[in-house]
Amino acid sequence: MQKYILAALLTLPLAAADLSLIDAAKLALADNPSLAASRHMEKAAATRVQQIETARRPRVQFQESAQGGNNPGYVFSSLLTQRQFSAANFAVPALVRPDPLQNFQSQLAAEQTVYDFGRTNARRREAQTGIQLTAAETRRRELDILTQTARVYYGIQLAEAAATAAEQALKSVEATRDRAIALRNAQMATDADVLAVEVHLATAKEEIIRRRQQAEVARAALNQSLGQPLETVYTLTTPLTAPLSEKAEAPTNRPEVKMASLQEELAKSKSEQAAAMLRPEIGLRFLLEADRQNFVNKGGVNWVAMGTFKWNLFDGGLARQMRAEAGHSAASAASETRALTSAVELQIRQADSAIKGAAAREAVTQATIAQAKETIRILRNRYGAGLANVTEVLRAEAALLEAETRRLAALHDQRIARIEREAAAGNLTGDSNVLR
Repeated sequence: MQKYILAALLTLPLAAADLSLIDAAKLALADNPSLAASRHMEKAAATRVQQIETARRPRVQFQESAQGGNNPGYVFSSLLTQRQFSAANFAVPALVRPDPLQNFQSQLAAEQTVYDFGRTNARRREAQTGIQLTAAETRRRELDILTQTARVYYGIQLAEAAATAAEQALKSVEATRDRAIALRNAQMATDADVLAVEVHLATAKEEIIRRRQQAEVARAALNQSLGQPLETVYTLTTPLTAPLSEKAEAPTNRPEVKMASLQEELAKSKSEQAAAMLRPEIGLRFLLEADRQNFVNKGGVNWVAMGTFKWNLFDGGLARQMRAEAGHSAASAASETRALTSAVELQIRQADSAIKGAAAREAVTQATIAQAKETIRILRNRYGAGLANVTEVLRAEAALLEAETRRLAALHDQRIARIEREAAAGNLTGDSNVLR
């Protein structure tokens, strides 16, 4: 018996989890794969700074090699480094035609750059700018994902609210059909009236199907934005209503503008690196070497310590061309910053205009809905009295549904415009008031 009860419970549908827009925004920021990829790029950029810092640390290398031969120069020098050279080796036959000699060599080398006249500093500044660039890119993706999440969230609400409005209109038209049938039976209307209403009913049913399909697709898009399986079902709890108040304006903090400015800084760092290529580099080198005729014996240990001074006196003009390239890149980035700043200001103005327009449309449609409902009441009474035809009633029904659909669209556009305004200014976050 328990087995059958368990099987029955497993077949019951799971309750859909409640999901507000704020919760959806936070879930998208946490689980969206595009954001996860960008955050990994931030970590990769941070490791590049650590890579460059290693230039200030010593380099230690170990090398083991084996060689053999009877080349006079090789044999002479190997005997010396093996500490096996003796007076007998000065004999002319031994010098000219020495016996073959093998040499097992172990080398431990250590190098340390003492001063490179700003080369490492310039590379570190470039890497640090790269960290800021990847952080700005992450922020740009956050704004895109938050905006997209809000669009599909309210897209679902709009489609479902429009479907509900169409269902209410369907019930109203069905009442009109019943009245038309009653009037036809009383010989106060014709079959044409009933057929006209049936056609209108079919149109209303088609509208419901279309809206439900839109909601289904939007739900899948929402799950994709949230980084969840597409079949996940949520109960959306943030209603499609007009915002209570407009948030006070905040300074513009658009990541694209910051990224363009950082590109200018990046170009300056590259120019500094190119200039540093023409400066000297001071370093130290220490070499510990063991040379043996056999792998473990008949050998000697030697060491060498030296200071190095390297100066690239002529590079064929490479550094000069690199600095010229960096200069043009910096100028391009400065121009891009000005262009993006202007584009952001335009986007904010467009969003402000869209907010005002959507609010005005919502107010107009509210009045239109009231007028349409009164028109339907009057025409139904006139139709029942034989003073109006069914086409006038159906036209009024269609006008009411259209007005209600426009009202919902105005609410949707007002919500989205406020969110896009916040995103255009670069201030949209998972806790922004416009998402509540």
